[in-house]
Amino acid sequence: MSVHKPNEVLGTRPPNPTPHPFLLLTSKPSSPSRPPNGRDVERTMNSTFYVSDPTALGAPWYYTSAPSLIPGIHDKYLSLASPIVMYWTLSIFFHLLDNYSHCPPFSWMNVERYRIHDSEEMKARNKATPGEVLRAVIFQQVIQTAAGYWWIPDDTHHPPAMSLAEHGQAMQGYAPWVLRVLQVLLGDITAAQLMKSYGSHLVYWVYWWIVPTFQTFLAFFVIDTWQYFMHRLFHVNKFLYKHFHSVHHRLYVPYAYGALYNHPVEGFVLDTTGAGLAEFIARSSIRQAALIFGFASAKTVDDHCGFSLPWDPLQFLYKNNARYHDIHHQTYGLKYNFSQPFWIHWDIVLGTRWDKPNRPLAAEKRALAAAEAKRQAGSPSLSNGGDLSEDSGVAMDVNKED
Repeated sequence: MSVHKPNEVLGTRPPNPTPHPFLLLTSKPSSPSRPPNGRDVERTMNSTFYVSDPTALGAPWYYTSAPSLIPGIHDKYLSLASPIVMYWTLSIFFHLLDNYSHCPPFSWMNVERYRIHDSEEMKARNKATPGEVLRAVIFQQVIQTAAGYWWIPDDTHHPPAMSLAEHGQAMQGYAPWVLRVLQVLLGDITAAQLMKSYGSHLVYWVYWWIVPTFQTFLAFFVIDTWQYFMHRLFHVNKFLYKHFHSVHHRLYVPYAYGALYNHPVEGFVLDTTGAGLAEFIARSSIRQAALIFGFASAKTVDDHCGFSLPWDPLQFLYKNNARYHDIHHQTYGLKYNFSQPFWIHWDIVLGTRWDKPNRPLAAEKRALAAAEAKRQAGSPSLSNGGDLSEDSGVAMDVNKED
């Protein structure tokens, strides 16, 4: 079990604190007969350079010493609930948008012009019924919650939130590290001068902002990396595709609450395991994990919403958005756009980004014609009523022609 001792902000994990309060590195002054070197600077800092108490600068706006972020709800249960709450909140919104786009206030925004596929197309092409999708999603979320309950530390390993004074003690371990980084980047003398003048502020910003931000983006990167390579594996390996991933591709026309419509095995491997790895590698606190899990869930729903909305912040801030992922759900895009849910760097680096945005309809027609020809020729994957998505090789052959 992952046993963490978070500092209960949005997530820094201090190194072991040094025994002295806010001293940096120490020793005697350097010899006047030669210029000071890096070792001399470290020696002198014990007697000449101090970092005043960083807690005097206060705490950032997000800090609270309360035992739980929401009174009465332990942070462990908040981290388990956040992805589910975000998933269904956004899913309900997009479901209303999908079914009542002709009614105010949606009609005032003319949202119909941003719909990627019309409703009749969804009904005609999707192979899974809404009831099947709903049951599969709820089942995956039950497994996800059970795994999270086992993985996230319980009360016996989860102390109350740290006080501001305890955070001050934790910052002690950051001061030598900040000094060493400055020495590498700027040289020993400049680093010493900066620490003497701005040491408290530098430690404060590293502890409260730089490290938590790095942890968060590291977690996003881990999720993206895991999802890309596992998702691509489930396409490349015919056994994995046919028996597991083809379930998700029964939704040719994605919609919001179908974002987690997967085979249970795939859902556990791609989503649950990927999130646990990200939390472990980034060394996230429980509160930071609640933020990461909730945001990843919201992004996944948005990517499957079926609307390309210019005012949706998750769509104009990310190139990996609803229109980008919709291409992957079409026959011509099965071998493209594997990246999810945040960035598209792996698609770009490994050459799997769909780069023919003006020719999707022509590619789709060729893919359908190729599939029909294969069916008539007696292909076992298509001749017995199988889904077109089950033969992902069709998409690859067609895309080579573009």
